[in-house]
Amino acid sequence: MTATAPEQNPTGSGEALRRLLYPRSIAIVGASDNPTKLSGRPLDYMKRFGFTGRILPINPTRSHVQGLPAYRSLDEVEGDIDLAMIMLSAEQTADAVRDCGSRGIPTAIVGASGFAELGGEGVALQRRLKAAIEESGVRVLGPNCLGMIAVRDRAMPTFTSALDEDVPLTEGPVAFLSQSGAFGSFVFSESQNLRIGISHYLNTGNEVDLSVAELLDGLVRTDQTQVVLAYLEGVSDGRRLLDAARYAYAQDKPIISVKVGRSTAGATAAQSHTASLAGDDAVFDGVARQYGILRVDGPEQMLDAAQIFATGRRLRGRRLTTLSVSGGAGALMADAAAARGVEVRAWDETWQAKMASVIPAYGSARNPIDLTGTLVAEPDILRRGLQVALEHPETDMIAVLLGCADSQSAELIDAIEVANSSTDRPVVVVWTGGSGRPRQRLRELGIPCYTDPGRAAAALGLLADFSLRPPLPTPQRPVGIDDAAARDVLTQARAAGRVQLDEYQSTRLIAAYGVPSAASRPVGSADEAVAAANELGGAVAVKLLSDRIGHKSDIGGVRLGLVDADSVREAAADLLRIAREAHVEDARLLVQRMAAADTELFVGVKRDPVFGPVVVVGFGGVLVEALADSRVAAAPVDTDTARRLLLSLRGSRLFGGLRGKPPRDLDAAAEIVARLSCLAADLSDDIAELDVNPLLLGAKGHGVVAVDALAVLSSAASSGATVVERL
Repeated sequence: MTATAPEQNPTGSGEALRRLLYPRSIAIVGASDNPTKLSGRPLDYMKRFGFTGRILPINPTRSHVQGLPAYRSLDEVEGDIDLAMIMLSAEQTADAVRDCGSRGIPTAIVGASGFAELGGEGVALQRRLKAAIEESGVRVLGPNCLGMIAVRDRAMPTFTSALDEDVPLTEGPVAFLSQSGAFGSFVFSESQNLRIGISHYLNTGNEVDLSVAELLDGLVRTDQTQVVLAYLEGVSDGRRLLDAARYAYAQDKPIISVKVGRSTAGATAAQSHTASLAGDDAVFDGVARQYGILRVDGPEQMLDAAQIFATGRRLRGRRLTTLSVSGGAGALMADAAAARGVEVRAWDETWQAKMASVIPAYGSARNPIDLTGTLVAEPDILRRGLQVALEHPETDMIAVLLGCADSQSAELIDAIEVANSSTDRPVVVVWTGGSGRPRQRLRELGIPCYTDPGRAAAALGLLADFSLRPPLPTPQRPVGIDDAAARDVLTQARAAGRVQLDEYQSTRLIAAYGVPSAASRPVGSADEAVAAANELGGAVAVKLLSDRIGHKSDIGGVRLGLVDADSVREAAADLLRIAREAHVEDARLLVQRMAAADTELFVGVKRDPVFGPVVVVGFGGVLVEALADSRVAAAPVDTDTARRLLLSLRGSRLFGGLRGKPPRDLDAAAEIVARLSCLAADLSDDIAELDVNPLLLGAKGHGVVAVDALAVLSSAASSGATVVERL
């Protein structure tokens, strides 16, 4: 396949990335004559593996380095230089980058450590390097990085230990980006052991300039890269990552990611539920799910998925046919598949009869199909069984489960290869035990092969999820939004010097976006509370009202179900006493008509410092954080995406109605989520966090109503008056 340069896109330099990814001339600044030294390895690797371009050692004290003519400086080199690998100390790096700029070199890799990762003086050195990059216009990978391996061209500006041995390199459609050099080297090495075809491996290090997001964006815009693997420790450019993910999604190019940080020790206490539920990892997990990034737990799962995605095959359904040497192995595969959303359905009687006619009588033709151990002595059983499976119209993918059988492996592999080459449906093999040579041979043939049914099932589940994903929508702005009313609420709050809105102001804000709230009246005394209750009619709630109180229930600031004047008066007096004792001298009261519903939701928005505005949904009420049943998405979202978020909650069965109760109004809930996500996007510079909790969800056709809301202004987050987002 001919590689193309990254397409030009509105947020990056395609030409600079092309010359980084596909260099035809590489200068090694500080190249050593000793091939075992870190500064000698890049030259040694490119000589040994056969880089097809120009290798230009820069060394002011030698005329030759490792047998190649050397240059005292970049200025002595004739012709263009695409890429410089800078192998100098941290103190010398900034000047070297400026030299690259003067020489017209567009890209450089900085291998040295000793920068911001060490703190102290290292931070100052990284600032100097950043200034040199901005002055020179050179795009820089690193510092503190191992560099790059471009397999097709054998461009090896790297000092990774993964190339110490003369391993055979397998070229292919999979690119790999890693923020960890050591982890990345281990994964790259194992990918070659597994015969996974790699286009590029890049380690990004400290990302002083080029980030994982920008490199990913460049890679997915090349023809050569069809799959991207990414190891992430953090994301510095979230919206750029989402732009790249959206493009990859549309181009049918999967991104498979390991991201560390699922647990957060010592999390900062949050003022709003949204900040607690939408911590850094929850946000990444949500936007990854939304934009089709396939998140896995570790390197094994990443490479398992890479094997199957590297084939380029896609699924039309989730139906798996399993052919096994053992009934027990087939049952294990069926269980593992079900856990990953892959269906192992029994065949109908007609097709069972067809399969039964080609396998031993004591086998099973139901699916999982037990070919029995006889196939080891008679490999043609597997050939015949696979042929029937390929003819079966309700088979979307095939798994073959074998074990040991080294002496018969050639015939078994031949049967699998013939079947695989005659279909575009995914075919995977689980081969447990034995010498390992059959697995290696199958992988050389481009057939994914695993040692455990569970790992094969997980990879197939990811393939099914990606193959059957819905199109990414383009959210449309809901009708009926009153921008002027929303701005008026915010203007008044800022004029009063508030850092958050009280409940009444918060409900006015969400009302401007078409979110209905229970009828309420703000009052200043017990007598006014009684009058407001009479005006509203029916049972009411009385609550403390102050922009200084976030969660009223935490201090006993709510009274519910009050039906007469005496109970309203008593509750109002008691709440005002609580406010005085809490030194909230300006507290008022909110009298609100009680709303009935038996399903409580939570909808929140926040401005995430990495991914920008996000929306959070979950089951709500006072136990919202204890339930921890929530989902996050980048804002804005459309109603279909909002519906999928709601249905992905663990408690989503509640929407269907339980124990005789009617189904809930899921359409109305999705509409509110979409509207609040639009608020998040529109007001991201003004609103740090917003909770609507609870949002009461009625039966189908009865809509929703908000009975509490809390908005925190962005200035509060920046000043430290409220929680600072943690990502």
